[in-house]
Amino acid sequence: MPDSWAAHSGVRDMQRFNLNHSPAGSSTGGEFSSGSGGGGGAAAAGGGKGAASSNAAKKAQLLAQAKADRAQAHQLEIELQAAQKQTPKHAAAAKKAATAAKTAHATTTHKKTATTTHRKLSKHKAHVAHLQHEIHVLLTDARALVAQAAKL
Repeated sequence: MPDSWAAHSGVRDMQRFNLNHSPAGSSTGGEFSSGSGGGGGAAAAGGGKGAASSNAAKKAQLLAQAKADRAQAHQLEIELQAAQKQTPKHAAAAKKAATAAKTAHATTTHKKTATTTHRKLSKHKAHVAHLQHEIHVLLTDARALVAQAAKL
């Protein structure tokens, strides 16, 4: 009789085992997933909760990235405002050096100074343009991330 009891107990364990069990660390939280022949009533409810929390986590991540992008853009805007205040100073220095280089008694030093100040002005304008572009890209990305989060 013990052999038949062991055989019967093994059959009962096999009947309780479900091949469609989700792993413990999955987004469905170890719930039974619906198989080819199962009803899946409890599994659908458990799967919906996992998907909702996953969407909420992704939405929070997207909104956090958008916030970080806006903060970085704000820092660049502060730097841009300071750079734009310096632009007239650079332009005036370049104009003064160019005028000095055009005079009849201009030396090589005057011409080199004019070239150097013009180069500084060009670099300064390029820096300002770069800051404006970076701010635009960051704010555009932030808007796209917020729109993507709204779709979740």
